[in-house]
Amino acid sequence: MTRPLAISAIVVLAVACTSCWTVRPIESRDGASETAATLSPASYVNALWSSKLLPAIEDSAVDARTFLDAFTKSPAEALARWGRHDANGPVYLAVKGAGRVISVDTHSKVGLALVDVAPFDGEPDVTIQVGPVLRGTSLRDATGLVRFSDFVNQLQFADVGNELNDRVLKTVLAPLDLAALAGKSISFAGTASGDVNAAPPVRELAPVRLMVEESR
Repeated sequence: MTRPLAISAIVVLAVACTSCWTVRPIESRDGASETAATLSPASYVNALWSSKLLPAIEDSAVDARTFLDAFTKSPAEALARWGRHDANGPVYLAVKGAGRVISVDTHSKVGLALVDVAPFDGEPDVTIQVGPVLRGTSLRDATGLVRFSDFVNQLQFADVGNELNDRVLKTVLAPLDLAALAGKSISFAGTASGDVNAAPPVRELAPVRLMVEESR
């Protein structure tokens, strides 16, 4: 290959590669248009968290008892109705409700609150991640607000998922007294990955709201 032809081939290849990515703008706090590629993960989450992500989860969340009853009859139909199907296969759910904490399992760093939803039978219907480590990307992927095509590469996309989990740890879970959570009545909202074989049906929910109800 001659030198001019080689240079032309490189230029064509570079243009083709850059055209694989579409970087869309998001609105910053002051209304200025910025792209995901230009923002740090923390800045991106700041622009999205309160104004878009939290309302989207609360508004789209299925009531826990409604989902549990439907899941008992047909797991596949329940997930098809309320789940968001990722192009790569996973199903994500937004769920909200109230219940009673049976226990808090801290045997691993991914601590779990086991929650019984009324009518109470003493069995866990929902497990909620309480840290100190949160795993999974349901917060990033459950609403469709954070899209892979908004980012330059997989690393940026993963960093935003980690930042969303960190935001839950700092703002939702840090204020709670986890040692005193067992036996308490709570209300919650969050996201989880869906699976027809999940036990309990809502497993490892990442909470964007977790509040202890006042005793009456």
